[in-house]
Amino acid sequence: MTATTFAISPSLAAEAPMSGPAGRRAFVVSHLPADRCGLEVAPYFNAMVERPKHDVFYVDYIDNDEIQRKAADNPGSVGQNVPWIDAVWVPGKRLAECVGGRRFAYAVASHVMEHVPNPLGWLHEILECVEVGGRVAIVLPTRTRTMDYYRQDTTFGQVVGWSIEKPALPTPTQVMDFLSQSFFHQGEPVVEGKMPPFTAAPRHYSDSEALHFAKMVWNDRHYLDVHCTTWTPESFTEIFGRLREVGLLDCDIIGPFTGYPGAPDNEFLAFLEKRSDDRPAHIAAPQKSVPPVSLLPKVQREATRLARQAGWR
Repeated sequence: MTATTFAISPSLAAEAPMSGPAGRRAFVVSHLPADRCGLEVAPYFNAMVERPKHDVFYVDYIDNDEIQRKAADNPGSVGQNVPWIDAVWVPGKRLAECVGGRRFAYAVASHVMEHVPNPLGWLHEILECVEVGGRVAIVLPTRTRTMDYYRQDTTFGQVVGWSIEKPALPTPTQVMDFLSQSFFHQGEPVVEGKMPPFTAAPRHYSDSEALHFAKMVWNDRHYLDVHCTTWTPESFTEIFGRLREVGLLDCDIIGPFTGYPGAPDNEFLAFLEKRSDDRPAHIAAPQKSVPPVSLLPKVQREATRLARQAGWR
């Protein structure tokens, strides 16, 4: 199954702006029961579902004071609305507990899942808070069009393995792979088959620096924010289809979509529609507590610049 390139319907074209960030938000929301209360994970300064237009509950991994400090140090947030977070997804606690047992008609996570060391476990925590029949919208960067171009796609085996191992913070392997195989993307088009060899690509971090950080996360139990996983529309379809086949995910897959209104060419969108409250037993155990997250300044600056250009977080 390949990605779905969105064709604008006359009704949607008449009702919603069809370009830029507003068109992107409108397209995502049009596929959700947005007349009811929903959940958005880590909206930062670019929420996909906006207040007061919609009844939405925001959660993040840090509190409002820390978010404001983070935004103040981020040039990309100048002039942007930083919404108030309703609950903190406290490391080591189930999301359901953090939101007070609430259930939502839908959930949204835009450019979040790639940062998560255990994506299947994380997703099940979100699904636990969504009603049966509700949808989870997931927006992800496309590996072959981003600074992750030279990395390999995340595999089905890795996703299942992490759901068993339950890493609470990015692993040395995830940190090493990201830092040693990503390149310094300065906004130029990333075209598959037309990129220079990796040895000629500019780098954020040398192999020695990558090794230093990989050792640090292991020895100091340090949470370093990196792209733990990499995805393409095709790999997402394959992996999530297999997760459903082996009984690790009871959801229908809608999409993935590319080329939808306002979408940059380096991201895709998929929806998971929840079919039951079944949850695999090995995923149900809570995560261990984790230390505070720290960001890699060079990568953070680049990510912020590109996000501002593209209209996403």
